[in-house]
Amino acid sequence: MASSRKELEELHKMIAQSFKMRIAADMTDEIPTDAATLSAAVKFLKDNAVTADPADQDDLHELRDRLAEQAANRKKRGTNVLDLVKSDLRDGTDG
Repeated sequence: MASSRKELEELHKMIAQSFKMRIAADMTDEIPTDAATLSAAVKFLKDNAVTADPADQDDLHELRDRLAEQAANRKKRGTNVLDLVKSDLRDGTDG
């Protein structure tokens, strides 16, 4: 069964939103997004000819600053991603 153009456009939009929501949630939770998700998102962008415009430098600086701040906060707290995962696993098995 062939999909209509409208259905394909809707699916495309849903995939883009899914990547955006997942990466945004990880940034909010200060958890690094897994490599597979980032790789798939990059491929999705590349396959759709999405590129960065040098005129958008301010947005890139803002993102770079936010990522650096999150990394510094994690370092300051001594938070290690592996420790967080181990803790979650222990909490899941005990409860």
